[in-house]
Amino acid sequence: MLHVRQLWRALHAVPQLLLVQPEQLSYDVVYALALVPPMATGIFFFRRSAALLIALCFLTGIVCLLALQLARLTINLPAWVGFRANHPLISGLIVACFLSPQTPAWLGVSLVLLLVVLDHVVWPQLGRTMVHPALVVFGILFVVQKQLPVGFVNPFDGRRLDDPLSLWHRLGLPIDPVKLYVGNVPGPIAATSAAAVLLGIAYLWYGRKISAAVLGGFLVGVAATAAAYGFDLAFQLASGPALFLTGYLAADRRRVIVPDQLAVVVGAGAGIATVVLRNFGQGQEATWQSWLAVGILITVALRLRAFLSTRPSLIPAGIRRLPLSSSSEPRRPQAAPIPARQPVMAVSSSSSLRRSSTPAPRRLYDTASDSNDMVRQMRSAAGRGPLRQAGTNPVLWTLALFLVNPIGLWLTWTNSSLSRRTKEIVSGVSALWYLAVAAGLFLVLTHGLHRA
Repeated sequence: MLHVRQLWRALHAVPQLLLVQPEQLSYDVVYALALVPPMATGIFFFRRSAALLIALCFLTGIVCLLALQLARLTINLPAWVGFRANHPLISGLIVACFLSPQTPAWLGVSLVLLLVVLDHVVWPQLGRTMVHPALVVFGILFVVQKQLPVGFVNPFDGRRLDDPLSLWHRLGLPIDPVKLYVGNVPGPIAATSAAAVLLGIAYLWYGRKISAAVLGGFLVGVAATAAAYGFDLAFQLASGPALFLTGYLAADRRRVIVPDQLAVVVGAGAGIATVVLRNFGQGQEATWQSWLAVGILITVALRLRAFLSTRPSLIPAGIRRLPLSSSSEPRRPQAAPIPARQPVMAVSSSSSLRRSSTPAPRRLYDTASDSNDMVRQMRSAAGRGPLRQAGTNPVLWTLALFLVNPIGLWLTWTNSSLSRRTKEIVSGVSALWYLAVAAGLFLVLTHGLHRA
């Protein structure tokens, strides 16, 4: 009965946690909930093909998750693997949302695997990088789709049709923005409906997982550039793929590592570049191209600024002198202050605790003033070889090796105190001994036969 009450209380706390306190949830949970409206809209418009691709990418994410867990248990992955990365299941859903309904299954699986590898292994080592790895993956998707070729389809009849931005550039007529908000237009699976994408972005912002400054700067940049060109503002702002890339990827707080003032400038720059590229006929690809270019520029600027700020100042060589003369006594490093001693009876219990909690200071070999002590430590370390640590006599090991070799090998490999390198050396020497004995017997027998 107690377990039923606890379960009932937990179920009652779920709506409050999801709707009232979403900032307490993790990034993966909030992203999963925010992806539900676009995926539901995509399945509603594109039916079976959308459902199959989403399910296949989700299963690929499960395989990647199991592979990462198995790698952590077997080969002991470094601690930085997966730092600030999306969950493999979320990565699979993000890739599935931006695929065309006509995308081959092998291409979707390959892109999910590539995104997981980039996000979990490559990107954590790059440090302060303002480029989301999914933008690189979508760039590869664009290149592959041009080579196959893979296009978009009309959700009404399933026939092939270009995306709204490409039709606008080719025909010069903007599509009704209401259709863009609803989503019954050609495009990616879960990024055609601007209303569904904005609903997910609103939940991400409500959960404090994305930067509103980046999104607002992007919309301002798009609107200002479209007004300068004389384009339809509602049509330029209602692009579902552009909102998806900006809200779900570029505005991620884990990737945006700049202040809000600079984030607005970054978003505005990406919005301006997006409309400019649309004017040259790039279509839906203009958004990820702009964010990729702006992210690379901001990353290079941040790296250059950090390099200049940490660059050591040039000091004249005469001020920084080293004690090279052998007659002058080198300076000794200052010792740590020694605490005042207490009576013997008073420290009988406290000193043992202090010794166990604080490790003893370790002497290093690179101390310039302890040359004699360094020699003594090196000699003592050389004297404590693996054979002496084993507690056995080296003469007995030699007799066991050369006289009774099988017993010597068995004792060598069963002794846990010996290292694997020592065991391999002993086995190699024994193999050479066997070859030498066989060669000697062969020579004795051949000479005996010749004499006979």
